[in-house]
Amino acid sequence: MITDFIWDFDGMLFDTYPHTMAAFCETARRHGLSLDPGEVYEYAKVTLWHAFRQYGFTEAMVEEFYGIENDLSFPPHGKPFPMVPETLRLVKKSGGRNFLYTHRDRVALVYLENFGLTDCFTDCVTREQGFPNKPAPDAIEDLCRRHGLNKASVFMCGDRDIDILAGINAGVGTLLFDTEARYGDIGETRRADGYRTLYETVLDLLS
Repeated sequence: MITDFIWDFDGMLFDTYPHTMAAFCETARRHGLSLDPGEVYEYAKVTLWHAFRQYGFTEAMVEEFYGIENDLSFPPHGKPFPMVPETLRLVKKSGGRNFLYTHRDRVALVYLENFGLTDCFTDCVTREQGFPNKPAPDAIEDLCRRHGLNKASVFMCGDRDIDILAGINAGVGTLLFDTEARYGDIGETRRADGYRTLYETVLDLLS
């Protein structure tokens, strides 16, 4: 039985990619570049730093981008995906625990607060903690140590291969949320192709 779930944030719990792509393109526009959001998205699904490198963002441009992205009034607005609140509350109601592990900074916690989801989480790891980026297992290992998690009862859940590889590298179970059928084989991982399937998979893991 799985009791503890570690969740990625962007693209897994919250629909923030449209907001992030708009912020990315706005940053580029201010520096004379016209970008296709769809193309940016393809690079960003690898990592944001991969996208920065592809378009030659300077350190100052990266800082400017984060300033725009962290302005939650900048449209389009991020919001939880359908059934995410129900899934998180299912875990908590069943006696399990939710943890957040994101490369985003503490603005992720503002999102949680704005949508009344803060109380669903036992702990959150954001960029400020300074852990090596996924697929490094360090942040997951730290959560397991600090909260006495039994790795056999832990699942790392995310929408990118780096989330799953971080879980595999940490020796915990993994669940890949892949609505676009983007990824092939990534070790032994459970898969969900939609939020109804995600809810049902979590329900099954809790049983």
